[in-house]
Amino acid sequence: MKSNGSLLDIHKYSNQAMNILHNEVSAEFEGNKEKQIEELGWFLLKLFRENEEAKKIIKEMDNIDGIKAQNSKSPNEKRVETWLKKAYFEHLYGGYSISRSFLLAFMISIIKPSSEEGKKKLKYSTTRYFEQYNDKFKKRLKRCRTNDRVLELQKQCPKFNITDAYAYGLIIDKFNTTNEDLEWFEKMIKILTKKKEA
Repeated sequence: MKSNGSLLDIHKYSNQAMNILHNEVSAEFEGNKEKQIEELGWFLLKLFRENEEAKKIIKEMDNIDGIKAQNSKSPNEKRVETWLKKAYFEHLYGGYSISRSFLLAFMISIIKPSSEEGKKKLKYSTTRYFEQYNDKFKKRLKRCRTNDRVLELQKQCPKFNITDAYAYGLIIDKFNTTNEDLEWFEKMIKILTKKKEA
């Protein structure tokens, strides 16, 4: 499940964040479960109609969990994030360095700013997003490489680069370091390492 996104991105909110939603929809109907469920249904309906009141509640939930809805990211932010995810594959698979100058050259070739001022602004925003996402991905890489369960899986399959494969899964938001995700990954390894019958 994704770990960075808003309610619309199916983020798994913490209990603390979910209390905001619960308090909002049940305040008027304390003790009346049926009315609370009905109110929750209305809340979700308002949400999908992009009601400002609903968006305010979700922003407060997002703020508690430190996340950002995908649809609130600028096109340049999305480009930098996507480029870095690809760069981390090349880094983990081929040993290539992750270079901010290559990213800047890529962004300039895509956006083609028409003035020096535009180029300067693009460089500034690209650098800011690069630092933001590169820092986040480095932390995920470190978290994976120090996770006892991942390291144990690596010991069980020394012929495979389990640690970096799982780290890449974290970077591209396909895995997290939860017990459930680690169990799924372990099952995938068992399938991968099982000899195929002729």
